[in-house]
Amino acid sequence: MPRKRLVCSLLCLLLIASPVHAADNFFWSEAVPMPSCYQSRDGAQKEMGVVIDGQRVQIDLPSCEEALKNRVLVRVNGKYLHMRGEGEAAPFIENGRTMIPLRAMADAFGFQVEWEQSERKITLTKDGKQIVLYIGKPEMSVDGQSVLLTEAVPMMKHNVTFLPVRPLAEIIGSEVDWDAGTRTATFTAK
Repeated sequence: MPRKRLVCSLLCLLLIASPVHAADNFFWSEAVPMPSCYQSRDGAQKEMGVVIDGQRVQIDLPSCEEALKNRVLVRVNGKYLHMRGEGEAAPFIENGRTMIPLRAMADAFGFQVEWEQSERKITLTKDGKQIVLYIGKPEMSVDGQSVLLTEAVPMMKHNVTFLPVRPLAEIIGSEVDWDAGTRTATFTAK
């Protein structure tokens, strides 16, 4: 009897649980994100790995110094962007522009997102404002007015859509600050 109850409970949980989607790959927190890295106690480089099904698998983690030097932090209204998993959807710098995953940007600034695969078109909507962008193209439309993106354009990397966040933040009236020492892009709503 307890086994049937367990099975029924699991089925109910599956039916009412929310599905996992791309937005579940990040979260926002006041804590500063720490990079995945490796540092031995004696400072010597050592091989790291795990054993999976009896086979040793080497893990390629950067040194902590290298990881800190290359990470990009994104802070919106006092909260830092944290990525779940390893690096494929992490913010990065492209031609001097901070690129962050579309879903994280939409969440941070409260945009509704529409994606049209055939045109590789992204439509962002918030408070009656509509922004239309295309993967790989420097032109975007803001409420029907053409605006040219400079330095970086929307792109796909590891099947994740990345957007240059500064121009979009400025369009919606967010103050933007870059701290080169900590490699932190800070966005604050006006």
